[in-house]
Amino acid sequence: MLFFIMYDIESNKVRYNIVKYLERMGCYRIQKSIFLANLSMEKYEQIKSDMVEVQSLYDNHDSIIVCPVSSDILRSMKVIGQNINLDVITQSKNTLFF
Repeated sequence: MLFFIMYDIESNKVRYNIVKYLERMGCYRIQKSIFLANLSMEKYEQIKSDMVEVQSLYDNHDSIIVCPVSSDILRSMKVIGQNINLDVITQSKNTLFF
């Protein structure tokens, strides 16, 4: 399952821990506050659940968005600026043999 995790978190400590957690879970950081993942439905649900728990632990005005995305939508995404290797994330590298 492909999905984005995006956040706006004020606390450096919380933000650091979220980053380390998402990296351990197998998410790829594509911008400072945006991760993209291609993980099982179970990991998707676990990440969502854990983000809800983190959000409820302290008084804040932060936001965390977990957004599923289809591979077609992801392929039609336009990246302006630094290139993002989506093939690594989607595991859809095509090889032609002659």
